[in-house]
Amino acid sequence: MQSRHVPPPQNDAGEDVSGRIEAARAPLPGEPAAPLPINPVLIWIIRVGAYLPNLALFGVMIAVWQFISSVWLPRIDPQMAVLMPAPTTIVVTAAAMIMSGELLYHLVASLKREATAFVFACAAIPIGMAMGWWRPVYNQMNPIVELLRPIPPLAWIPLSILWFGLGDGQNEFIIFLGMFFPILINTIMGVRNIEPNLVRAARSLGASERRVLTRIVLKGALPQIVTGIRIALGFGWMALVAAELVGANSGLGFLINDARSMLRTDIITVGMLTIGIVGLAIDAGIRALTRRTLPWSLAMAK
Repeated sequence: MQSRHVPPPQNDAGEDVSGRIEAARAPLPGEPAAPLPINPVLIWIIRVGAYLPNLALFGVMIAVWQFISSVWLPRIDPQMAVLMPAPTTIVVTAAAMIMSGELLYHLVASLKREATAFVFACAAIPIGMAMGWWRPVYNQMNPIVELLRPIPPLAWIPLSILWFGLGDGQNEFIIFLGMFFPILINTIMGVRNIEPNLVRAARSLGASERRVLTRIVLKGALPQIVTGIRIALGFGWMALVAAELVGANSGLGFLINDARSMLRTDIITVGMLTIGIVGLAIDAGIRALTRRTLPWSLAMAK
């Protein structure tokens, strides 16, 4: 296949004007040149550097903790120093647990239970939409919801052990209870806060009830539903650890309880910090997903 020759740009007299075009594109004397593209890595470094001053108090707390654990406590009470490991000891223990795969094993077990329970807890979304949209459904369901909602998930642990035994089923049931009601309540509120004029306009244009629910009600309630999911994931993560403390043979809660029996406070602290870091990462992921998928609700994704 022969390449097609493209003639240079010419004026009406047939003269080559490509040089004039390049000269026109060049900046004039004294005019600033076009900005060069910025490396994304450089942008990330600048953002991290700008955020570092916000960690000043955190750095002071770590330094005080290190001094108390490694200098002050060993002088006044050596036994107490064992119960309060220094940050350097925790870092060494965490590195050893990561290298051995022990920490990853328990973390994956906990995340698997959290994800399974979350899938079942998402049933609260259609139930909440029905309760928020149809008054008879709300009147029938609300007494049951208000009776069960104040019961803490931890109060269900003895009964859940009798129902499901010790294992994943019992843990997932406790997490499910911690997630279900925040999603349900926020879904109901999101549906009820829909602008009535939007619904009237859709119906006046001939929209069916199904289209009103999917195109108006569901999309309008999504920011509130996402808020419920954020709260639910936090509650479920806390309930997960409490459930694993009682009836599990793996997971971060089990890791903490097992380390307690061996007086390994460094492992306990590693487990606690892992819970906090993963919980922060889950919430940050939900906020990032909200900013990308629900741009009209940026105020709720901050």
